[in-house]
Amino acid sequence: MRSLVIAQEFPWPLTSGSLLRLDTVMSALADLGEVELFSVVNARREAPCIVPDGAPVSRSATATFRDGDYSPMGRAAWAVSRLPLELGTLDLSEPAAQLADWARPPYDVVWFSKAMTYVGLGRANLGPAVVDLDDLEDHKILARLRSDAFADAYPPTPSGRLHRGGAAIQGRHNAQRWSRIQRQISGEVEAVVVCSEVDQERLGVHNSWIVPNGYDAPAEPVGKPAVNTPPVLLFQGLLPYAPNTDGAKWLVNDVLPLLRQRVPGVELRLVGAVSAPIRRLAHPPEVRVTGRVPAMLPELAKADIVTVPVRYGSGTRVKILEAFAHRIPVVSTTPGAEGLGAEHGRHLLLADTAQSFADACEELLTDVGLRVTLTEAAHQLLIERHQWTRARTVIKDMALAVARQQPAER
Repeated sequence: MRSLVIAQEFPWPLTSGSLLRLDTVMSALADLGEVELFSVVNARREAPCIVPDGAPVSRSATATFRDGDYSPMGRAAWAVSRLPLELGTLDLSEPAAQLADWARPPYDVVWFSKAMTYVGLGRANLGPAVVDLDDLEDHKILARLRSDAFADAYPPTPSGRLHRGGAAIQGRHNAQRWSRIQRQISGEVEAVVVCSEVDQERLGVHNSWIVPNGYDAPAEPVGKPAVNTPPVLLFQGLLPYAPNTDGAKWLVNDVLPLLRQRVPGVELRLVGAVSAPIRRLAHPPEVRVTGRVPAMLPELAKADIVTVPVRYGSGTRVKILEAFAHRIPVVSTTPGAEGLGAEHGRHLLLADTAQSFADACEELLTDVGLRVTLTEAAHQLLIERHQWTRARTVIKDMALAVARQQPAER
């Protein structure tokens, strides 16, 4: 069996949930046969794209693209198109041409890691296709419009209210376009993938499969009941991703000042790919912005709490499962923990205002018994429901079903 994975990022190093998910997909497909990888990478990426030894791919290539054109002219072009804003302003014609020259079809399965990659590359017809809708973009947009994050983005002035109203109209229009195109994709390909039953119900199509996010429990978790001096909070991920950028700003500007009134000296580490707005949050030693790191384990070993201040989004967060696996207490917003089956006060603490988030962090930094109780229950939830082995099984079953449904011609 030959598979092609078309990824909207280079998978390594494995420093975010989306990259861990992508690595799991490639590993599962490699159990069935040969896997080739075509990565489409933003030209702003600074790290080299080097496939590590032992990676489950037999052949790979990388193409670059530039940020979408969000100028008034670019937005005008989007307005007359039928595409979502993120697609209508993006030019992937060069990567599409590179893919056409590089690929060696037919493949038994072609796995697209994102809807944007599938559509932006011209719906490349290289074999039976699977598109991973790990984020439902329409739901993410509407969730943002309903969240405090949207209100906070505009000043409480007449001009600010005017701009907010215009942005809300554009957002609802864009969500409608994403909803339509997600359904179009579902009708064009053999299967689409979501992260949870919640998203499967939202999408509402007949050919969706649930590939749950996961994390394999380590033999030696790095979490500990005792708290460091000074205490350390961790927020990790692809920080330029809009929900993470908003969450980092909210954590630094609104939550931390309240927490430091009660827990002086507490430090926050922002770990992962960064952008200019994230770099501006750095204020060492209170707030350290590390950028990409070679491996997450040392950062997890430093952390007393994994924070997930995500105020809107879709899909499920691997960073929570990673913390569960390493027995590190978690404080999350309700949207941040959606779809995982984790309960407030049993597996983690949930908080949706700056004050309640700071209170939850203080509680977990001062109550060792609570730290132990939550992390033990969370670790058990991970073992029962969220091992990557479960996702690998679903991926292989789906790939075989897709290949049998429309086998590649030899």
